[in-house]
Formats: sequence, C-alpha cells, structure tokens
Amino acid sequence: MSSRTNVDLYLVTIMQGNNTSSSSSSSSEPKLLTGDVQGIASGPAFTADGKRVAWLQMETPRYESDINRIYVHDIDAGTTVSVSRDWDLSPMALTWAPDGKTIYAVVGDKGDNAVYSVAVDAEEKQRQRRQRLTLRGSASGVRTAGSDRLVLMHSDQDKCNDIHVLDVGTQALRRLTDVNEHRLADVYVGPAEDFWFEGARGDKVHGWLVKPVGFEASKKYPLAYIVHGGPQQHNAHAFSYAQWNPNMYASAGFVTALVNFHGSSGYGQNFTDSIAQQWGGLPFDDLMRGLDHLLGASQFVDPARIVALGASYGGYMVNWLNARTDRFCALVSHDGMFSVPAFWYSTEELWFPEHDFGGVPYDTATDAAGRARYDEFNPERYAANFSTPTLFVHGANDFRLTLDQSLSPFTLLRRKGVAARLMYFPDENHWTTHTGNSVRWYTEVLRWIADHTNTTVPYSLEPSA
Repeated sequence: MSSRTNVDLYLVTIMQGNNTSSSSSSSSEPKLLTGDVQGIASGPAFTADGKRVAWLQMETPRYESDINRIYVHDIDAGTTVSVSRDWDLSPMALTWAPDGKTIYAVVGDKGDNAVYSVAVDAEEKQRQRRQRLTLRGSASGVRTAGSDRLVLMHSDQDKCNDIHVLDVGTQALRRLTDVNEHRLADVYVGPAEDFWFEGARGDKVHGWLVKPVGFEASKKYPLAYIVHGGPQQHNAHAFSYAQWNPNMYASAGFVTALVNFHGSSGYGQNFTDSIAQQWGGLPFDDLMRGLDHLLGASQFVDPARIVALGASYGGYMVNWLNARTDRFCALVSHDGMFSVPAFWYSTEELWFPEHDFGGVPYDTATDAAGRARYDEFNPERYAANFSTPTLFVHGANDFRLTLDQSLSPFTLLRRKGVAARLMYFPDENHWTTHTGNSVRWYTEVLRWIADHTNTTVPYSLEPSA
C-alpha cells in the first residue's frame, strides 16, 4: 500500500572514458533536483545540447491530479525555475525545440489533447508565451523533425492513431500513415458532435455525442451514457482501442454520449479540484443536467431506453446512479465502488481516498466528521434504493478496487430479485487488457444493454470462429 505520491528526480553523471554526459561535474553521486517538493515529478526532457532539463512537477502532496508545473533546471548553473506558472492547464508530456528556446507540451484542453508551444527564452516570452498548435483531436509521442516541424501521433473520435507531421509556423497537420484504412473500410465510425450546457454551480459543462449507424433523425434511438473514470481525467477526442470507444456502442445502434463533469481535467484546475469531497455531488448534478439537455435538444433519443456505463470512478458513479435515480433501464459497472469506507481499507493507494475524502474513515477522536465525509456519497448507504438491472465486471488482480466492490452490489440486486450479472476475469487487473477478454467484454456488455433496451444489434454479437 502507499500513503504518499512523492516521486523525486535525480541527475546522475555518466562517465564514458574521459567524457562526461548529463553534467559538467565529475561526481557520480546522484543529485536531487526536486528538493523539498513532495508531489509527483515526471517526464524529464533534455535540451539538444544537454545543458538543461525540463520536467513536470506536481506540488501538492498525496494528490495524483494536481496541476503539472513545468520546471527547468540549468545544469551548469545549478538553478531551477518554474516557467509559465499562470497557465491553468496541466501538461502531460514535454519536448524541447532544437534551439532550446521553446518547449512543446501536450496538454488536455477542452476535450482535446493538444500541442502547445511554451516559451522558455526571455526573448520568446516577449513575443508569445504560449500558443496552441493543433486543433481538434489528440496528440502524443511528439518529436522534433528540424527547426520548424514536429512528428507526432494524432487521432480523433473517428480516426485511428497515425503518424502526422505538424508545421509549427503554419500549424498545418499532415497525415503520413493510414495503417488501419482497410480494416475500417466496412466498420462504422462516427464523428463527435460537441455540446455545452449549464451544469452544477452554473458552470458551463462540455460533452459530445456520436450518432448511431444508419442514423435517421425521424427515428427514436436508445442512449448509451458513458461515465469516465479517474475521476480527475477527461473524455478526449481520441480513438480508443480499449472498452470505452463510443463507436462500439454507436455501431450497435445507440446514440452514445459523454460528459466531462466537474472533476474532469482540461477545463482549469479549479474545475478539476472541485470534485474533492463531492464525488456524488457536483458530477451527479452535471450528469443529470447533461441528460436533460440531450433529451431536450435531441428528439431522436428515446427517454425510456437509456443505459449508463462506467469504469473505476465511472463504476462508482453507476452505483451512485442506482442508489439515487430510476432514469436508467440498465447499468454497467466495471471495477466500480460500492462501499466508500471499505475502499479505504482495501485499496493499495491510501493517498487517493485520503485526499478526495479529506482524511481517514476511522479517526473519530481527532476528526469527528471523517467518517461522515466517506458516508455522504456512499452508494452502500442507499442500498435499499438499488433497483436497476446491472452488469458488474471485475478483474481478480484489481488492487485499486477489490472484487468485493462488485460482488457486494451483485449480491444485493440478486437478493432483491433484480436482474444482475457478474463477469469475472481471473487474469485481469483494473483494466481488461487481453484481446480475447476484450472481445468477451464487448460481447457481454453490448448484449446486456441491447436486451434491456429492446435493441436489435445490426450484427452478430458472437465472434466468428
């Protein structure tokens, strides 16, 4: 188990004959760069001349979703500075420009994983401190290709990950590969259609939908409402190869919708931080308001045929939906949470609940409200309300959320005479990673939501031999 998130960064001198790399010092002792900062350090990147190193630094102890600050260390001078501290977004990866004056950062920004240029040199800062270089979609694996071009991977909701070249000056993005073209020739992939609505606290909340295969506006369709995990993550305009690709549900005949509720990243750190001690509060409000918006704006959604699905925190929220509303005709909870207090006693990440719920659930002597914070949004507390048919999925090797978190609500529903199934993977962890298991996962999930919405899937759910 772990009760803190501190990850430090060290600089080590590597001696190769008479040459020294990574430092002008002759010492081989590791040099601590992160000092007394108790957060997570990650993603170090050196300049081309090896004289400076930049990295991402969280500064809040025991918080895995703190904002990433950009730190730059001058190796010869032995000084470290934090650049672009007024930026309210949290970078995920860094790459230096060849001249060492600019850093290219991949950052979540309103549903995209965008590439930004961040000025480090004083002259560059005067010209333009930050500039977004990519538009819609998600970038990763950024590398420089000369002074004014980047090579990167890029995808969108309806486009697989492929190699692209980005012209930094013109911001033109050109695809070099289309490796899945023949595989997708007869597969439905739909574009994401963005929407915004007024969520909890009057804040603007972002979401999008994917229309089903063969869509006709005059018809009524079931809705698959996907709730992301984290919770301090975000749905992205990206192509997923895992269980939560919206196209899989759209291809089965469902309007598929996703909402980046309070707690999501990419909308400012205050928005991300707002979920602390609010797990079933602000996000639940957002999801209900988002559903109201969809039903009001999309006359093709059948309000009697709505299902919700989620994993990890999304699985928690699915259980919370079961406890607090009857708007859904079926649910899918993957590696979710049923008992919030039990989560603290069984998880390998103690710092996670201790941050998000503001302490521990047992110390009534010094924190009389500690247990109450764990119970306030605890689905188990409202077990009597559970009445929606649910498919539970769990991996035996999940030590984040242990098997009892799915077995318990499964037992509850079966004892109450409510339809429930438990899909158990003895060789999986918090994610379903094996190809054969992923096929079985989709087969069972799609069958479950189709059966409970009286939907005819336009293809056979059993994989061909």
